[in-house]
Amino acid sequence: MAGSAARGEEAIWNFIYGLLLSAFVAAALRALSKFLDPRGAKETYGFFVDCILFDDNEGKVDDTTSKESDSSTFKTSSSSSSSSPQSGDRPLPRATRGGDVQASQPGATSAKLFSWLSDTPSIQRSAHLISCALGLIIAFLIYGVQQEKIMTADYNGEPFREPNFLIFGTRFMASMIAIGVCLCKNQLRTRSALYKFSFCSISNILSSFCQFTSLQFLSFPVLQVAKSCKTLAVLLVSFMVLGKRFPPFEYAVALIVMIGAGAFFYIYAETTKGGEGALNWPVGLTFLVLFILLDGFTNVWQGFLSKKYKTTQWQMMLGVNFWSMTLTLLIQGADNTLGSTTARVLSTPTLLVDCSMLCLSAVTGQLFIFHTIA
Repeated sequence: MAGSAARGEEAIWNFIYGLLLSAFVAAALRALSKFLDPRGAKETYGFFVDCILFDDNEGKVDDTTSKESDSSTFKTSSSSSSSSPQSGDRPLPRATRGGDVQASQPGATSAKLFSWLSDTPSIQRSAHLISCALGLIIAFLIYGVQQEKIMTADYNGEPFREPNFLIFGTRFMASMIAIGVCLCKNQLRTRSALYKFSFCSISNILSSFCQFTSLQFLSFPVLQVAKSCKTLAVLLVSFMVLGKRFPPFEYAVALIVMIGAGAFFYIYAETTKGGEGALNWPVGLTFLVLFILLDGFTNVWQGFLSKKYKTTQWQMMLGVNFWSMTLTLLIQGADNTLGSTTARVLSTPTLLVDCSMLCLSAVTGQLFIFHTIA
Protein backbone atom coordinates (compact mmCIF):
# COMPACT_ATOMS: atom_id res chain seq x y z
CA MET A 1 0.00 0.00 0.00
CA ALA A 2 2.77 2.43 0.88
CA GLY A 3 4.55 1.69 -2.40
CA SER A 4 1.37 2.25 -4.38
CA ALA A 5 0.73 5.56 -2.63
CA ALA A 6 4.30 6.66 -3.31
CA ARG A 7 3.95 5.80 -7.00
CA GLY A 8 0.70 7.77 -7.18
CA GLU A 9 2.27 10.82 -5.56
CA GLU A 10 5.29 10.63 -7.84
CA ALA A 11 3.09 10.33 -10.94
CA ILE A 12 1.02 13.37 -9.93
CA TRP A 13 4.12 15.49 -9.38
CA ASN A 14 5.57 14.36 -12.71
CA PHE A 15 2.34 15.36 -14.43
CA ILE A 16 2.35 18.82 -12.81
CA TYR A 17 6.02 19.27 -13.67
CA GLY A 18 5.47 18.34 -17.31
CA LEU A 19 2.41 20.56 -17.54
CA LEU A 20 4.18 23.62 -16.14
CA LEU A 21 7.30 23.18 -18.27
CA SER A 22 5.34 22.56 -21.48
CA ALA A 23 2.95 25.46 -20.84
CA PHE A 24 5.90 27.77 -20.17
CA VAL A 25 7.53 26.84 -23.50
CA ALA A 26 4.28 27.32 -25.45
CA ALA A 27 3.52 30.64 -23.74
CA ALA A 28 7.06 31.88 -24.39
CA LEU A 29 6.81 31.01 -28.09
CA ARG A 30 3.46 32.76 -28.39
CA ALA A 31 4.76 35.87 -26.62
CA LEU A 32 7.85 35.92 -28.85
CA SER A 33 5.66 35.63 -31.92
CA LYS A 34 3.50 38.55 -30.80
CA PHE A 35 6.57 40.64 -29.95
CA LEU A 36 8.29 40.10 -33.31
CA ASP A 37 5.15 40.01 -35.44
CA PRO A 38 5.00 43.75 -36.33
CA ARG A 39 7.77 43.18 -38.84
CA GLY A 40 8.57 45.70 -41.53
CA ALA A 41 7.81 45.15 -45.14
CA LYS A 42 8.91 41.63 -46.04
CA GLU A 43 11.32 41.42 -43.09
CA THR A 44 12.43 37.89 -42.31
CA TYR A 45 14.27 36.19 -39.47
CA GLY A 46 15.23 33.07 -41.38
CA PHE A 47 13.25 30.14 -42.71
CA PHE A 48 13.10 28.07 -39.52
CA VAL A 49 12.30 31.02 -37.24
CA ASP A 50 9.56 32.18 -39.60
CA CYS A 51 8.13 28.64 -39.76
CA ILE A 52 7.99 28.39 -35.99
CA LEU A 53 6.73 31.87 -35.06
CA PHE A 54 4.70 33.28 -37.96
CA ASP A 55 1.85 32.26 -40.23
CA ASP A 56 2.59 31.95 -43.92
CA ASN A 57 0.41 34.85 -45.12
CA GLU A 58 1.70 34.56 -48.67
CA GLY A 59 0.63 30.91 -48.79
CA LYS A 60 -2.97 31.59 -47.82
CA VAL A 61 -5.57 31.11 -50.50
CA ASP A 62 -8.24 33.75 -50.93
CA ASP A 63 -11.70 32.45 -50.12
CA THR A 64 -13.26 33.86 -53.29
CA THR A 65 -10.55 32.31 -55.45
CA SER A 66 -10.98 28.92 -53.80
CA LYS A 67 -14.75 29.13 -54.19
CA GLU A 68 -14.42 30.04 -57.89
CA SER A 69 -12.00 27.17 -58.45
CA ASP A 70 -14.32 24.80 -56.62
CA SER A 71 -17.27 25.92 -58.72
CA SER A 72 -15.32 25.59 -61.95
CA THR A 73 -14.16 22.15 -60.92
CA PHE A 74 -17.75 21.20 -60.13
CA LYS A 75 -18.94 22.45 -63.52
CA THR A 76 -16.19 20.55 -65.32
CA SER A 77 -16.94 17.35 -63.47
CA SER A 78 -20.67 17.80 -64.05
CA SER A 79 -20.24 18.27 -67.79
CA SER A 80 -17.91 15.31 -68.08
CA SER A 81 -20.24 13.11 -66.08
CA SER A 82 -23.23 14.12 -68.20
CA SER A 83 -21.45 13.11 -71.39
CA SER A 84 -20.62 9.67 -70.02
CA PRO A 85 -22.85 6.92 -68.68
CA GLN A 86 -23.79 7.16 -65.04
CA SER A 87 -21.69 4.99 -62.74
CA GLY A 88 -24.82 3.61 -61.17
CA ASP A 89 -26.34 2.45 -64.51
CA ARG A 90 -25.83 -1.18 -65.30
CA PRO A 91 -24.25 -1.89 -68.72
CA LEU A 92 -26.49 -3.51 -71.30
CA PRO A 93 -25.74 -7.09 -72.30
CA ARG A 94 -23.57 -7.27 -75.38
CA ALA A 95 -24.29 -9.69 -78.22
CA THR A 96 -21.62 -12.05 -79.47
CA ARG A 97 -21.01 -13.20 -83.04
CA GLY A 98 -23.12 -16.25 -82.51
CA GLY A 99 -26.09 -14.09 -81.60
CA ASP A 100 -26.13 -15.16 -77.95
CA VAL A 101 -26.08 -12.54 -75.29
CA GLN A 102 -22.70 -12.43 -73.54
CA ALA A 103 -24.35 -12.22 -70.11
CA SER A 104 -25.85 -15.68 -70.65
CA GLN A 105 -22.40 -17.27 -70.75
CA PRO A 106 -21.30 -19.12 -67.58
CA GLY A 107 -19.71 -16.72 -65.08
CA ALA A 108 -20.36 -13.64 -67.22
CA THR A 109 -23.06 -12.24 -64.93
CA SER A 110 -20.96 -12.46 -61.79
CA ALA A 111 -17.94 -11.00 -63.62
CA LYS A 112 -19.99 -8.03 -64.82
CA LEU A 113 -21.46 -7.54 -61.39
CA PHE A 114 -17.99 -7.54 -59.82
CA SER A 115 -16.77 -5.09 -62.48
CA TRP A 116 -19.73 -2.79 -61.80
CA LEU A 117 -19.07 -2.87 -58.05
CA SER A 118 -15.37 -2.12 -58.49
CA ASP A 119 -16.16 0.84 -60.77
CA THR A 120 -18.64 2.39 -58.35
CA PRO A 121 -17.00 5.27 -56.37
CA SER A 122 -19.14 4.72 -53.29
CA ILE A 123 -18.16 1.04 -53.12
CA GLN A 124 -14.49 1.95 -53.53
CA ARG A 125 -14.68 4.56 -50.77
CA SER A 126 -16.43 2.13 -48.46
CA ALA A 127 -13.85 -0.58 -49.08
CA HIS A 128 -11.06 1.95 -48.52
CA LEU A 129 -12.62 3.12 -45.25
CA ILE A 130 -13.08 -0.45 -44.02
CA SER A 131 -9.44 -1.22 -44.82
CA CYS A 132 -8.30 1.85 -42.88
CA ALA A 133 -10.52 0.91 -39.93
CA LEU A 134 -9.17 -2.64 -39.82
CA GLY A 135 -5.59 -1.40 -40.05
CA LEU A 136 -6.23 1.11 -37.27
CA ILE A 137 -7.82 -1.51 -35.01
CA ILE A 138 -4.96 -3.97 -35.52
CA ALA A 139 -2.28 -1.31 -34.98
CA PHE A 140 -3.78 0.00 -31.75
CA LEU A 141 -4.56 -3.51 -30.54
CA ILE A 142 -0.84 -4.28 -30.72
CA TYR A 143 -0.12 -0.88 -29.18
CA GLY A 144 -2.45 -1.51 -26.25
CA VAL A 145 -1.03 -4.96 -25.54
CA GLN A 146 2.55 -3.65 -25.65
CA GLN A 147 1.57 -0.69 -23.52
CA GLU A 148 0.20 -2.83 -20.72
CA LYS A 149 3.08 -5.29 -20.98
CA ILE A 150 5.78 -2.63 -20.65
CA MET A 151 4.12 -0.79 -17.76
CA THR A 152 3.28 -3.90 -15.73
CA ALA A 153 6.09 -6.38 -16.47
CA ASP A 154 9.49 -6.59 -14.81
CA TYR A 155 12.70 -6.42 -16.84
CA ASN A 156 15.69 -8.02 -15.12
CA GLY A 157 13.72 -7.96 -11.90
CA GLU A 158 12.82 -4.25 -12.05
CA PRO A 159 9.70 -2.52 -13.43
CA PHE A 160 9.95 0.07 -16.18
CA ARG A 161 8.33 3.33 -15.00
CA GLU A 162 9.39 5.80 -17.72
CA PRO A 163 6.32 6.78 -19.78
CA ASN A 164 8.04 9.95 -20.99
CA PHE A 165 10.71 7.87 -22.73
CA LEU A 166 8.03 5.81 -24.52
CA ILE A 167 6.25 8.99 -25.60
CA PHE A 168 9.54 10.43 -26.86
CA GLY A 169 10.31 7.28 -28.84
CA THR A 170 6.97 7.16 -30.64
CA ARG A 171 7.01 10.90 -31.40
CA PHE A 172 10.60 10.78 -32.64
CA MET A 173 9.85 7.97 -35.08
CA ALA A 174 6.68 9.68 -36.33
CA SER A 175 8.53 13.01 -36.73
CA MET A 176 11.26 11.44 -38.86
CA ILE A 177 8.68 9.85 -41.17
CA ALA A 178 6.67 13.09 -41.44
CA ILE A 179 9.79 15.18 -42.15
CA GLY A 180 10.84 12.84 -44.95
CA VAL A 181 7.40 12.86 -46.59
CA CYS A 182 7.01 16.66 -46.24
CA LEU A 183 10.42 17.19 -47.86
CA CYS A 184 9.48 14.92 -50.77
CA LYS A 185 6.11 16.64 -51.20
CA ASN A 186 7.49 20.16 -50.61
CA GLN A 187 5.09 20.67 -47.69
CA LEU A 188 7.62 21.54 -45.00
CA ARG A 189 6.28 25.11 -44.69
CA THR A 190 2.86 25.13 -43.09
CA ARG A 191 0.42 28.02 -43.42
CA SER A 192 0.08 28.04 -39.66
CA ALA A 193 2.96 28.97 -37.37
CA LEU A 194 4.46 25.81 -35.97
CA TYR A 195 4.17 27.03 -32.39
CA LYS A 196 0.39 26.73 -32.68
CA PHE A 197 0.82 22.97 -32.92
CA SER A 198 2.46 23.04 -29.49
CA PHE A 199 -0.92 23.58 -27.80
CA CYS A 200 -2.30 20.23 -28.92
CA SER A 201 1.16 18.69 -28.50
CA ILE A 202 1.04 19.57 -24.80
CA SER A 203 -2.33 17.90 -24.41
CA ASN A 204 -1.08 15.01 -26.56
CA ILE A 205 1.96 14.16 -24.44
CA LEU A 206 0.12 14.74 -21.17
CA SER A 207 -2.77 12.52 -22.25
CA SER A 208 -0.29 9.81 -23.26
CA PHE A 209 1.45 10.21 -19.88
CA CYS A 210 -1.90 9.82 -18.10
CA GLN A 211 -2.73 6.79 -20.21
CA PHE A 212 0.57 5.06 -19.44
CA THR A 213 0.41 6.01 -15.76
CA SER A 214 -3.17 4.82 -15.30
CA LEU A 215 -2.04 1.31 -16.27
CA GLN A 216 0.08 1.26 -13.12
CA PHE A 217 -3.10 1.54 -11.02
CA LEU A 218 -5.91 0.10 -13.17
CA SER A 219 -6.33 -2.88 -15.48
CA PHE A 220 -6.20 -2.68 -19.26
CA PRO A 221 -9.96 -3.45 -19.76
CA VAL A 222 -10.86 -0.53 -17.48
CA LEU A 223 -8.74 1.80 -19.61
CA GLN A 224 -10.38 0.60 -22.82
CA VAL A 225 -13.88 1.10 -21.41
CA ALA A 226 -12.90 4.61 -20.29
CA LYS A 227 -11.91 5.50 -23.85
CA SER A 228 -15.55 5.17 -24.90
CA CYS A 229 -16.28 8.32 -22.86
CA LYS A 230 -14.02 10.40 -25.11
CA THR A 231 -16.95 11.21 -27.41
CA LEU A 232 -18.63 13.29 -24.73
CA ALA A 233 -15.32 14.96 -23.90
CA VAL A 234 -14.84 15.97 -27.55
CA LEU A 235 -18.37 17.43 -27.69
CA LEU A 236 -17.86 19.43 -24.50
CA VAL A 237 -14.38 20.65 -25.40
CA SER A 238 -15.57 21.70 -28.87
CA PHE A 239 -18.23 23.86 -27.27
CA MET A 240 -15.96 25.34 -24.59
CA VAL A 241 -12.97 26.05 -26.85
CA LEU A 242 -14.51 26.76 -30.27
CA GLY A 243 -18.15 27.44 -29.36
CA LYS A 244 -19.23 24.64 -31.68
CA ARG A 245 -22.65 23.07 -31.06
CA PHE A 246 -23.86 19.64 -32.02
CA PRO A 247 -27.35 18.12 -32.34
CA PRO A 248 -28.91 17.05 -29.02
CA PHE A 249 -29.04 13.47 -30.27
CA GLU A 250 -25.22 13.26 -30.27
CA TYR A 251 -25.04 14.52 -26.68
CA ALA A 252 -27.69 11.97 -25.66
CA VAL A 253 -25.82 9.05 -27.26
CA ALA A 254 -22.52 10.13 -25.68
CA LEU A 255 -24.23 10.48 -22.30
CA ILE A 256 -25.73 6.98 -22.53
CA VAL A 257 -22.31 5.54 -23.34
CA MET A 258 -20.80 7.38 -20.37
CA ILE A 259 -23.51 6.02 -18.04
CA GLY A 260 -22.72 2.48 -19.18
CA ALA A 261 -19.00 3.07 -18.59
CA GLY A 262 -19.80 4.55 -15.18
CA ALA A 263 -21.70 1.40 -14.22
CA PHE A 264 -18.68 -0.67 -15.19
CA PHE A 265 -16.41 1.55 -13.07
CA TYR A 266 -18.73 1.23 -10.08
CA ILE A 267 -18.72 -2.56 -10.28
CA TYR A 268 -14.94 -2.52 -10.60
CA ALA A 269 -14.61 -0.28 -7.53
CA GLU A 270 -16.90 -2.55 -5.50
CA THR A 271 -15.01 -5.70 -6.44
CA THR A 272 -11.66 -4.17 -5.45
CA LYS A 273 -12.92 -2.72 -2.15
CA GLY A 274 -10.74 -3.64 0.80
CA GLY A 275 -7.73 -4.65 -1.31
CA GLU A 276 -4.84 -2.82 -2.88
CA GLY A 277 -7.06 -1.92 -5.80
CA ALA A 278 -9.18 0.22 -3.49
CA LEU A 279 -6.18 2.47 -2.91
CA ASN A 280 -5.27 2.49 -6.62
CA TRP A 281 -8.79 3.33 -7.76
CA PRO A 282 -8.90 7.10 -6.93
CA VAL A 283 -5.45 7.75 -8.42
CA GLY A 284 -6.23 5.71 -11.52
CA LEU A 285 -9.58 7.41 -11.99
CA THR A 286 -7.94 10.83 -11.74
CA PHE A 287 -5.50 9.99 -14.51
CA LEU A 288 -8.31 8.45 -16.59
CA VAL A 289 -10.38 11.67 -16.44
CA LEU A 290 -7.32 13.77 -17.32
CA PHE A 291 -6.52 11.44 -20.21
CA ILE A 292 -10.03 11.70 -21.67
CA LEU A 293 -10.22 15.50 -21.39
CA LEU A 294 -6.72 16.13 -22.75
CA ASP A 295 -7.19 13.68 -25.61
CA GLY A 296 -10.48 15.38 -26.46
CA PHE A 297 -8.75 18.76 -26.62
CA THR A 298 -6.06 17.29 -28.89
CA ASN A 299 -8.68 16.13 -31.40
CA VAL A 300 -10.56 19.44 -31.30
CA TRP A 301 -7.46 21.59 -31.79
CA GLN A 302 -6.16 19.42 -34.63
CA GLY A 303 -9.51 19.80 -36.37
CA PHE A 304 -9.36 23.56 -35.85
CA LEU A 305 -5.88 23.85 -37.41
CA SER A 306 -6.83 21.59 -40.29
CA LYS A 307 -9.96 23.58 -41.10
CA LYS A 308 -8.55 27.09 -40.69
CA TYR A 309 -5.13 26.63 -42.29
CA LYS A 310 -5.91 23.74 -44.70
CA THR A 311 -3.19 21.66 -43.04
CA THR A 312 -2.35 18.42 -44.83
CA GLN A 313 -2.16 15.10 -43.01
CA TRP A 314 1.66 15.06 -43.19
CA GLN A 315 1.98 18.64 -41.95
CA MET A 316 -0.33 17.82 -39.03
CA MET A 317 1.69 14.73 -38.22
CA LEU A 318 4.92 16.72 -38.41
CA GLY A 319 3.74 19.67 -36.32
CA VAL A 320 2.19 17.66 -33.48
CA ASN A 321 4.95 15.07 -33.22
CA PHE A 322 7.77 17.61 -33.57
CA TRP A 323 6.60 19.56 -30.53
CA SER A 324 5.70 16.41 -28.62
CA MET A 325 9.21 15.09 -29.21
CA THR A 326 10.79 18.43 -28.26
CA LEU A 327 8.76 18.86 -25.07
CA THR A 328 9.34 15.31 -23.83
CA LEU A 329 13.04 15.75 -24.60
CA LEU A 330 13.08 18.90 -22.47
CA ILE A 331 11.23 17.17 -19.65
CA GLN A 332 13.62 14.22 -19.61
CA GLY A 333 16.65 16.47 -20.02
CA ALA A 334 15.59 18.61 -17.09
CA ASP A 335 15.29 15.65 -14.69
CA ASN A 336 18.35 13.81 -16.13
CA THR A 337 16.52 10.57 -16.93
CA LEU A 338 17.05 10.36 -20.71
CA GLY A 339 20.62 9.00 -20.61
CA SER A 340 20.04 6.38 -17.93
CA THR A 341 16.75 5.22 -19.46
CA THR A 342 18.26 4.93 -22.94
CA ALA A 343 21.17 2.91 -21.57
CA ARG A 344 18.81 0.56 -19.77
CA VAL A 345 16.66 0.00 -22.85
CA LEU A 346 19.68 -0.71 -25.06
CA SER A 347 21.15 -3.12 -22.51
CA THR A 348 17.89 -5.09 -22.08
CA PRO A 349 17.00 -6.94 -25.33
CA THR A 350 13.44 -7.84 -24.31
CA LEU A 351 12.71 -4.25 -23.27
CA LEU A 352 14.21 -2.96 -26.51
CA VAL A 353 11.99 -5.28 -28.59
CA ASP A 354 8.87 -4.32 -26.63
CA CYS A 355 9.61 -0.59 -26.96
CA SER A 356 10.27 -0.97 -30.69
CA MET A 357 6.99 -2.82 -31.18
CA LEU A 358 5.17 -0.14 -29.21
CA CYS A 359 6.66 2.68 -31.30
CA LEU A 360 6.01 0.93 -34.62
CA SER A 361 2.39 0.15 -33.79
CA ALA A 362 1.78 3.71 -32.51
CA VAL A 363 3.24 5.29 -35.66
CA THR A 364 1.29 2.88 -37.89
CA GLY A 365 -1.89 3.84 -36.06
CA GLN A 366 -1.12 7.53 -36.59
CA LEU A 367 -0.61 6.95 -40.31
CA PHE A 368 -4.00 5.24 -40.58
CA ILE A 369 -5.68 8.03 -38.61
CA PHE A 370 -4.26 10.91 -40.61
CA HIS A 371 -4.85 9.05 -43.89
CA THR A 372 -8.47 8.40 -42.95
CA ILE A 373 -9.32 11.98 -41.98
CA ALA A 374 -7.40 13.52 -44.90
